[in-house]
Amino acid sequence: MMLRNNTLPPFIHARKMSSSGAENDDDDMEPLNNCISLLHMIRSRVPGSRKLFWRNVRMECERFHQESLEWSKWRLLAAMQALSIYLIIKVDEGPTEYDNGLDSLIVAVVVTLATQMGGRVGDATLDNGGLDTRWDNWIFEESKRRLCVIYQVVDMLVYFQPAGMCHVRQQAELVIAPLPSKKQLWQAGDGFAWQAESDKEEAEARVAFALAANGELARLDLTGLLCITDWTSLHRGRDAGAPAWRTADWDEWCAGMDELGGLVMLAASLTA
Repeated sequence: MMLRNNTLPPFIHARKMSSSGAENDDDDMEPLNNCISLLHMIRSRVPGSRKLFWRNVRMECERFHQESLEWSKWRLLAAMQALSIYLIIKVDEGPTEYDNGLDSLIVAVVVTLATQMGGRVGDATLDNGGLDTRWDNWIFEESKRRLCVIYQVVDMLVYFQPAGMCHVRQQAELVIAPLPSKKQLWQAGDGFAWQAESDKEEAEARVAFALAANGELARLDLTGLLCITDWTSLHRGRDAGAPAWRTADWDEWCAGMDELGGLVMLAASLTA
């Protein structure tokens, strides 16, 4: 998709690949820019390009592991997005003559970067700041949610150790939570369009949905949910007899989703 008509996959936001982001600069997006360059390399089908591609992926992974402690949250996110693309290609190709421990290296780097991202306290929980700042904060948190879908679905197709590190999902009987936001929010062309969409049925827009372990769509009815770990702390304050979540309608949810909705539906079919 990234090589066709200059489009981006639905877990990478167009704003952060441009120069218009409030916190964005070329260095922050370098991991993704390098990834795109490497994808063009394998698309060329020049003899030896596949071997050179995986050699460069290895070098990128080693660099991520060594340098990431000094990175901003946006650069960490870009690296995690690049790793997800490398992982998808690796799963599609299967074992190759170029592996030589690359699988374990990718796993180790994903764990390292995910741990660092988890330790960053995002600003998305705060409503202060200008419009562009609030939009950027939302993009960051939504990008993490969408990236989580990718890694969890990969874990359903092939065993992927980092996806199982979140024990809260098992305790809550939720596979993916929260699910991505509607496409109107994700595809908003500017901060004003995003704010206008956010203001529409604001209470409904803040309701969190999740994929339950039985394949059902779960409505959590909790506002401000950024991560499944938040759900457990927020749920403790509810009545003891209250249900953890209510079943929602898949058709209604899918109607407001972009391409990532199909991937969530695939995950639901694998759990049902």
